[in-house]
Order: sequence, then structure tokens, then C-alpha cells
Amino acid sequence: MPLTPNATPVKSALRVLELLEFFAEWRRPASVKEIAQSLGYPQSSTSVLLKSLKESGYFDHDPRTGMYAPNVRLSLATAWVEEQLYSEQSLLRMMERVLAETGHTVMVGTRQGVHVRYLHVLQATRAGSFQSKSGLLRPLFRSATGKMLLTTLPEREVVRLLRQANAQESDPALRVDIDQALADRRRALVEGHAISWGTSVVGAAAMAVLLPGKEPVTLSLGGPIEEIRRERETLLQVLQRAIEPFRAVTTAR
Repeated sequence: MPLTPNATPVKSALRVLELLEFFAEWRRPASVKEIAQSLGYPQSSTSVLLKSLKESGYFDHDPRTGMYAPNVRLSLATAWVEEQLYSEQSLLRMMERVLAETGHTVMVGTRQGVHVRYLHVLQATRAGSFQSKSGLLRPLFRSATGKMLLTTLPEREVVRLLRQANAQESDPALRVDIDQALADRRRALVEGHAISWGTSVVGAAAMAVLLPGKEPVTLSLGGPIEEIRRERETLLQVLQRAIEPFRAVTTAR
């Protein structure tokens, strides 16, 4: 694939992956301008990258509208990934069901050092609701996803990670007390889910559960604090129902 102007091979490869995540969230064809503005790329290099993907047969381009979109070749080339990792169940379909039932932003996340990284995000359909982005990093100890992922680690590792996280935090007010962190971990272990109330994103709450499987991954949803508080029990039931098919497959193996 030809490189974009002034781009290294590694940077070009990362941009392709970010481009695919953009379309996974956007869910419709998009113009060069829309893509460049959303991802923060120069419009000229975005155009070169899209033309290269189109010429390679992975993207379609409508010359009348100027819109680009991934095509069937790309879908077929990556279909085996989900089949290998999740067998008969579809992670994306699970997220779509949660979105359809709640209207809140839906996220799948995993741990990356002292942060959480959202692997995939479906944006809320409710007006004025919480928004996120695939690839975004959130604090491990202040997010619902992070609190849930900490239940998969031994307590001594949690203590080590918290010391590291607090050392990296420039704002003393955002440093987390060790007793509070361990209490949050114990509560999540007992209750089977974790919630953050405005500690990761101001004004937004999130709820997370572990996705059954070999790797520590969470399914979570987020929205305005008052909406999550009001609908808490219903939302938890939606998340628990969503992961049940994965639990059945994991148990059967």
C-alpha cells in the first residue's frame, strides 16, 4: 500500500486501523472531510490513504457523492477473527442488542497498564447522552470498566498498579486511596458488576460486567448520572442477559 505523505509505515498502519474503527462507529459511508475532521488527520493525507484502500480493493468510492466505505472484501478478510475468538456468538450483535434496549453508549474494554482502553464503542441513540470513542483510554481505578477488570487480578497486583497510577497522576485530587480501591474491588467481586459515578467523566455514570472468556474483557454502558441511577436495576439486567450466551459457550468448553 502506498504511504501517505510524510508518514512512516507504522503511522500509516495505525491510521488504517483507526479508519476501520471510525467506520465501525459511523456505520455509513463518509467523505474525506468528515473522516479527516473526526480523526484529526490532514485532509490531503486522508484522501491519499482512502484512494490507496480503494485501489487495493478494500474500500468502495462513489464518485457522484465522494463517499467512501469499506466493502465485502474487507469484511471477508477479517471475519475469521471474531469466529476464532467468540465461536458462535457475535460480540457486535451483543453490543447492538444492548444499545437497542437501552439507548446508552455501549463499550467493550480491556486493561492497558494503569488505564482502560475501549476496544469498540457504539454511540448512544438518546439525545444529549454520553459519548465515547473506540481506542479511548480511561483511568483504571476511576472507571467502571477498570474496577471490574481489577477483580481479575490478585490484591497485591492491584496495590502495585494503584501506586503506579497515583505516581503518574499530576492532580492530587484525582489520586485514589488504597482502602477505597480495595473496597471497590471487593464490592465488584460480590455484586458481579461495577459502577462509576462521574469519577471517569464528569456528569456521566457507567456500569460494567465481565465478559466470560479467556481474556479479561468487559461489557459496559454509560450515560448521564441521573438516567443511570434511575434505570440502574433494569440496565444491569440488560447487561447480564447480554453476556449469558457467552457464559454458556465458555462453560461448555
